[in-house]
Amino acid sequence: MKQAIRKYFKIKYIQRMTGIAMALVVFTASIHVLNYMYVVGDDWGRILWHHYYEDRGKIENLYLGTSHLYLGLDAYRLDDLNGKYNFNLCSSAQSLRSSYYMLREAAGDNKLQQVCVELYYACDNWGIKWENVDYMKWSANKLAYMLSEGVDKAVNECIPFSRYREKLGDWDYIKTVMEYKQTEGFRTYQYRKDYVDEGWYYEYMGRGTCECKRKFRDEERCQAQEVILGEQPMGEDSVAYLRKIIEFCQKKEIPVTLFSTPIDNLQLVSTINYDSYVDAVRDIAEEYSVPFYDFNLTKDEYLPVHHNEYYMDIHHLNHAGNEMFTEFFNRVVSGDESENAKYFYDSYADKLRESEPALYGIYYKEESESETQTRSTWVASNREAGMEYRIILTPNGGEQYMIQDFKENKMFEIPIEEHGVCTIVMRMSERPDEVQTMEINY
Repeated sequence: MKQAIRKYFKIKYIQRMTGIAMALVVFTASIHVLNYMYVVGDDWGRILWHHYYEDRGKIENLYLGTSHLYLGLDAYRLDDLNGKYNFNLCSSAQSLRSSYYMLREAAGDNKLQQVCVELYYACDNWGIKWENVDYMKWSANKLAYMLSEGVDKAVNECIPFSRYREKLGDWDYIKTVMEYKQTEGFRTYQYRKDYVDEGWYYEYMGRGTCECKRKFRDEERCQAQEVILGEQPMGEDSVAYLRKIIEFCQKKEIPVTLFSTPIDNLQLVSTINYDSYVDAVRDIAEEYSVPFYDFNLTKDEYLPVHHNEYYMDIHHLNHAGNEMFTEFFNRVVSGDESENAKYFYDSYADKLRESEPALYGIYYKEESESETQTRSTWVASNREAGMEYRIILTPNGGEQYMIQDFKENKMFEIPIEEHGVCTIVMRMSERPDEVQTMEINY
């Protein structure tokens, strides 16, 4: 009798466990199908992690950061220069939180000999990146990464298709996604984005390196002001995770270097008080005795990269800029920190002051719309005094008119609904016959 009872409960237990297992299989399969039907975004993360896992075990020098990094440093060229196996583990707008967990992933899979962390103030306090979470392999580190922002966000991280709730039942969208996922480029992990009207493209070259040969143009030098840095230029989250990164590397006895890639002067000038960010990072670097190199502070005789021909846009280097920067970066990072000081100004303010007078473009505040429907706009240059500007607007289909004749005033108003060409003529007050002119679309 007892044996029959035990047998009965054993059968019931097996049936229950089998049912649970089958339910899990069906649930997992359903998630995979729904992800395949709905989830599509920037393919960068999918391709990056695919190549990372192909290369794991080989990587010696690791570079963490944002799109500035994947467009700014060539991992293959670094192989030739430093004799190591280099990999850029980076993604667009990657936060230091993401870089920390990506570092842990790489350190667990590889015998890292050096870690270089790229820093960009405009990504301060960004959260985790879905494109990284989605394609990292399951591990305790991935789970910690997913939970680092709180359990309340776990559903969107564990079940990617849930982020596309507004597309449920949209069969045209589903058809487009599934057709794309059957293309040769998708199946073979190719990454190329063409912009036919602009005549340029991005192309993934491997090892977290991307190429773009487009050249930035003067007429594009009208930009929205993205960030104004205050007394605390680094948010608490960024400070905490930068410290975690450094402490993790030091505990593992992995040399770590902090750096910022060059970005266009128009963005730096429009940022306001960029040096406060430099000082904040410098303080942390000095506290931990690690090198920090801000390549926006380099002297032009060593890195003459601040010209249109080396940028694809206001934020990113192009292929020519990448080649120049990769060479110089390796020279600095592999050199002696004290000897490297000769390459850099102490501050961005010093660099502006000691550089030849230059006009960088115009920038505006998007939130500055007033009842008069005008947009507050500023001339971007490397002088606060002694530089005069003539400002002329030529609206599309309208008559040209002058905002101001040569004055030091940098601020002017443009009607929000008006578009056309803004002509800035700049001269130094003590040299009125020498002028620089820039025509900018607004």
